[in-house]
Amino acid sequence: MSDGDELEAGAREFGLELQSRQVEQLLQFASLLRRWNVAFNLVSRRDVPRLIARHLLDSLSLAPLLRGARVLDLGTGAGLPGVPLAIVRPDIEFTLLDRSERRIRFVQQAKFEIGLSNVVTVVGDIVDFRAGTLFATVVSRAVAKPAELWRVAGSVLEPGGQALFQTGALEKDVASVEATVEQMVLRIPGLARPHHLLRVKHGSVAPKDAD
Repeated sequence: MSDGDELEAGAREFGLELQSRQVEQLLQFASLLRRWNVAFNLVSRRDVPRLIARHLLDSLSLAPLLRGARVLDLGTGAGLPGVPLAIVRPDIEFTLLDRSERRIRFVQQAKFEIGLSNVVTVVGDIVDFRAGTLFATVVSRAVAKPAELWRVAGSVLEPGGQALFQTGALEKDVASVEATVEQMVLRIPGLARPHHLLRVKHGSVAPKDAD
């Protein structure tokens, strides 16, 4: 199966029908990641052979859960999950934040080469981030403990907004998150082990498991 076929088949598992242009852009992003990774170590080298499943499809698993017109990616790193999401959701404006100038430089180059007009990049630490406007959804890929992420996300979410925190395993430290927490299991095509997601909203603490 080609990378393009893997992307299209995997996206369908999430209820996404990719346009041919979107497949081209996702493959272009994967190519850029592979090329830049040699010098900049953007993703783990052991993940390079399974880049489509481990990083692109894992990112796209969030697409059906996005809400609103503005999304913030906290600690985006190499543009994950923000860039793949921006490709498949051109109707949403994405702000990608990371403290590493080198990584943001890569994201800016990817934005330019792929032709993404709905991506804004910001260099800065997540704990110091102050938003000029609020976001409907905040996403993050396990860059910090849920309580730390929520302290930032909760302060920049608009009323009724949500945070989506991706974790590799079931997160046990949700009691410290002063909000409503829903734990979800995400099965990623091409990966043997399921990934987990915390969906967090303002409200009383009410952690629960959901499959």
